Amino acid sequence: MDITLYRTDIQNLIIEIQANRGKDPEKTIADCDRLEAFGKETKEDALIGFARFTRGETFYLMNDMANFYHEMLTCLEPFENIKEWGYLAMANNMLGIMSLNRGNPPFAMDYYMKAMRYCREYKLPDLEWMVHMNMGNLYLHVSDFDRAREHLNVALAYIKAHPDQEDYYRSLTAIYSGLGRADLNQQEFDGAGKFLRAMETETRDHLEDSDKILVDCFGAKFYYALGKMDRCLEYVASIKENFSDRVPIMDVFDDVYEYLEVLLDLNDGEDFFPSLIRVEKLTKQTSVRFLERRMVDLRIKWYKKTDDYENYAKEAVHYYELEQLMEQENHMMINNMLSLRDSLHDLAEINREVEKKNQILKKRSESDALTGLPNRFALNEYADEVFARAYKNGTGLAVEILDIDFFKEYNDNYGHPEGDKVIRFIADTIRDMEKYPGVFTARYGGDEFVIIYEGYSDWQGFSMAKELKKNILSKKITHEYTRTKTKLVTISQGIFWSVPQADDIIWNYLHAADQQLYRVKTRSRNSIMMGRSLDRSDESVDEVVGDKVEILPTNELFNIEDRTEEDA
Repeated sequence: MDITLYRTDIQNLIIEIQANRGKDPEKTIADCDRLEAFGKETKEDALIGFARFTRGETFYLMNDMANFYHEMLTCLEPFENIKEWGYLAMANNMLGIMSLNRGNPPFAMDYYMKAMRYCREYKLPDLEWMVHMNMGNLYLHVSDFDRAREHLNVALAYIKAHPDQEDYYRSLTAIYSGLGRADLNQQEFDGAGKFLRAMETETRDHLEDSDKILVDCFGAKFYYALGKMDRCLEYVASIKENFSDRVPIMDVFDDVYEYLEVLLDLNDGEDFFPSLIRVEKLTKQTSVRFLERRMVDLRIKWYKKTDDYENYAKEAVHYYELEQLMEQENHMMINNMLSLRDSLHDLAEINREVEKKNQILKKRSESDALTGLPNRFALNEYADEVFARAYKNGTGLAVEILDIDFFKEYNDNYGHPEGDKVIRFIADTIRDMEKYPGVFTARYGGDEFVIIYEGYSDWQGFSMAKELKKNILSKKITHEYTRTKTKLVTISQGIFWSVPQADDIIWNYLHAADQQLYRVKTRSRNSIMMGRSLDRSDESVDEVVGDKVEILPTNELFNIEDRTEEDA
């Protein structure tokens, strides 16, 4: 988002929001409220979308998933309106995390695939790796470990190549943990140990204490699987020391859950229950029933293991109640998703119609109304592009300017409607030259036209100009008021050719071609003043077009000029 587009106080507000993200949640939310209010007042979708996304991101870090979900859903439409693909990718990625933690892998995959499509279509590799990481976690969740590795390894390759990435060590730890879990679940202990060592040697010392939980949870599970209880308990002690009530539980839930399973298997009520209660507190903040149900599942297993059937029965009832709430929650998610899809589909249809109208308007603004040829505006745009391309490739470029001989006399005597017909005829004949690749035609104004020949030699351009001359003469359109012997509609041409050099500009080509046309006109005027009429016969086309190649003394660039198709 380009904040320089906004007035100073709004710029400062955005800067303040960015500075407080992840540090001061209450201040960030309040500032986002102010920014959204201004965005609504000024109808600025960029500000509305940014405020909602940042507020949602903040709720996520606060484990307030209900508000997070609402904000992420409502930020999509304003971002769609302005085609802000990066934020759309991030929002869908985070909605995927939410869906997976609500126990809906298909919904999560749907969001991840949308995010991936945005990343690939609009070249966003700095976001795509995150989607791969989360898709890897999704496949871990459904025990498809090979696919999990595929996605996690893509993420690993990107993050390793970009050590300046924000949260580099935290991201690297998350990827190592995921790859290690894949190996551990398939009892590939050598691979799992390799990733644990990588976390210990490469990332641990760079992590905040609360972020070390990923390393410690994996370490505890790894050494428990190996039967090395002393090492396992070292990691358990580190978790108890570093576990924070402010950890974003959605980011680490699966790791923490597996750690609690280790404590459950150890039959260590002294560590298991306090740890369970701390994690339950965070999961309840999320209001995500699926996570709550998984906590109840651990309680049920504990009570069964310890023969506490009274509490076992109570938690079984609680489990059933959560199942009912989850069913309602799933219905709500389905309705929200369907509603969102409908609204975004409608919005996409509207955007397509708007884009179609914009293309029509653009075409109209760049097209000559009478002939349909590109106008001078379109010519300028194309000429700059083709000149840059010819310079880069070292290829020849020719520019031709032509006009209709004695067109004023034609208009004055036959009338403007007939004059317009001649203009259209010339335009259609010129347009036919576009059958050759690299030929561009445009109306320059009045009875003047421009042709650009890209990638041809000087004589190839000259030959195509001769062909155009022949095509126009062959139609034998009567012009009784011309001062030529043919008494037909004819044209005069000035052409300039060269291979662009470093100090050239396209305007030089246009100017030189125009000078050539002016020389033709000057000689024509002199010829008429001396009492000679001009020969426009079909048989003398070669003479009419001319075959002389001169050197301009000023810059030694080749030009091919029409030497006798002149008028006063």
